[in-house]
Amino acid sequence: FQMRVAPGQPTDYPNLNKWFDAMETHESYQLTKSDYYTHCWDLPPQLGGCSYEPAGESYEKAINGDRTLDGTQKSWELPLQPHNGGVEPDWTWAGDEATAKREAVERVSGNYENIVRFAARGAGRKGMPAVAAPLADPNAVPNDAMYTGIHSVLQVVCMALLQGVDKYSDTLDQIAKTIAEDGGTEFAEGMLSSLAYLRDRVGVPRDMRLPAARQLRAHLNWSIEKIQTAL
Repeated sequence: FQMRVAPGQPTDYPNLNKWFDAMETHESYQLTKSDYYTHCWDLPPQLGGCSYEPAGESYEKAINGDRTLDGTQKSWELPLQPHNGGVEPDWTWAGDEATAKREAVERVSGNYENIVRFAARGAGRKGMPAVAAPLADPNAVPNDAMYTGIHSVLQVVCMALLQGVDKYSDTLDQIAKTIAEDGGTEFAEGMLSSLAYLRDRVGVPRDMRLPAARQLRAHLNWSIEKIQTAL
């Protein structure tokens, strides 16, 4: 069952939703509010494990970016569906879509070199010793051969966030072609792993707010699909 619903959706818990609506007017709550994806991945290791419920599979796929509830697209795919297709209410108090995109670019550009190295862990070596959290690997060793490719793709992703994917589609097509043809299959696969590694580790609110995170995840998927198409 779903307790928190998007505005206007029917619910058996109207007062609970009113409580959340009221909480979200407080800046102190807004600054600490996380998203469902971050919660679902960081809480189980802290709690010692959580029980899986098969009936929630469609919600799991929507939260993890795999598929919207209506099955028409990936939930981290452009154009994004409002309220993640009805799974998670949008943070309307965080500003409009343009604000979310600017925030994503600000957060990436503000720590750019470290983010490039972090993404390159996806094509590198796992760290030792291993840790319990599945998305955490503080001792991972990045693959520095990926730095230039990640740098080029992230530049285009950031420009597309600011000015639209249509304007930079041809540019990214050319970069994807260069990655696939000049870099070869192994390099291209390393790029895919690196971009997916970064996409899956955008945390809320640690890295940015949910609207910005959704935009960055979806735009990274846009770049991933371009490279996959070029292979």
